[in-house]
Amino acid sequence: MSSALWKKKLIHIGSVATSQGLSLITQKQSVADVVELRFDALYARHYDAVARVIAILKKRQTPVLLTLRTRNEGGVRNWKSTERIRLFKQLLPYADAVDFELANLPLLKEPLRLARKLNKKVILSAHAVRRKITYKRGADWLSQFRQTRADFYKIATFCRTQRDLNVLVKLLINHPELRLAVMAVGPLAKKSRQVLPLLGSRLVYGYLDAPVAKGQPALTEIRSQLT
Repeated sequence: MSSALWKKKLIHIGSVATSQGLSLITQKQSVADVVELRFDALYARHYDAVARVIAILKKRQTPVLLTLRTRNEGGVRNWKSTERIRLFKQLLPYADAVDFELANLPLLKEPLRLARKLNKKVILSAHAVRRKITYKRGADWLSQFRQTRADFYKIATFCRTQRDLNVLVKLLINHPELRLAVMAVGPLAKKSRQVLPLLGSRLVYGYLDAPVAKGQPALTEIRSQLT
C-alpha cells in the first residue's frame, strides 16, 4: 500500500457493513481512498463470516480499515473481550489499518502490539454517540490520546445544534499538532462532514452500502459536496 495515501490532507473512508457490500472490497474504488470494514455489523448478522471475509480481504483492491466497534462506542455487536481479541488477531494480517477505541484500550494491548508489529496504520478513536460533549471532555480525550502513539486520532460525538458542533470545531482548530479527525453523528452528521474537513479534519467517513452511524451520509454525496 502506498504510504502517500496516509499523508493526504483529507482521506475519504467508505464504510461497508453488509454481506452484499463485501464485494466492494474486491473492486477498485474511485470514491473511497480507504474502505472501512465494519466487522461488528457484519458479524452480528453472520457469525460464519470470518473465513469468507479473509478470502475477500486477500483480494482487496483498495486499502481496508478494520473496525470491530463495541456497542457502548456506537457499534452493533455486544462483544465478549476474548472473542473480539481473537477476531482482531485473525483479521489484522489482511487489513491495512485498524481502529481501536480509547475507552477499550486497556483490553486491546495484544491487538495493538500486533498492529504495530505488522506495520498497520492505527486510528485511536473516542465516541459519544448518544449525547453531546463539552469542550473539557474533548480536551480530556486529547490528553489521553497523547499517551498512545497512533497515526490518527478520531472523535465522533452527537451534535444537535451549532453549539454542539462548535465544540468539535474548537478542538480541531486549537490542536493542529495532532492528526485529528472529528465528526458528528445525529442531526448534524451531514453538515459536519461538509464543514470540518475544510477546517483540517484529516478523515471523512461516509457509507458505501448502508449507514453505520446516525445521520451518516453516503460517501458519494460527501465527495460531491467537497469538490
